[in-house]
Amino acid sequence: MDQIPVFFGLFVGGAGLAASHLRRQQRKITSHLIDGRRIKVVCVLKDPQAPRWTRGHFVIESGAWSWEPRRRQKNPLMLPPDLEVARVRDLGLKESTRLNGHFLIMECTSAQGEVLVAALHGHAEHVFMALSRP
Repeated sequence: MDQIPVFFGLFVGGAGLAASHLRRQQRKITSHLIDGRRIKVVCVLKDPQAPRWTRGHFVIESGAWSWEPRRRQKNPLMLPPDLEVARVRDLGLKESTRLNGHFLIMECTSAQGEVLVAALHGHAEHVFMALSRP
């Protein structure tokens, strides 16, 4: 019976540390973006006809963006340069089995067709703003 307050205290302390870490990470990325420094956001891409998601980093630099696929992937999906966000949505039922539940999906269009870009809630706004810039 004496262990319940200890376990509760450890749980609350761990949750507080995790929340503090996530807030600090978000502030760091935002300050780097404001200063014009290079940031890398973990994202996954999917061509609607492809069966798998391609993991990598969406790199945002001052006035430009690029895509760096993970090194170990064979035939990674590359982003077309004329990508524009058409719609932002939460995960669907089928996608929630494959991806982290905290991802947001941006449905993007380009001359080559449609591409799905998924990023974590806290980082999706940076990717959205980079893709929306002229």
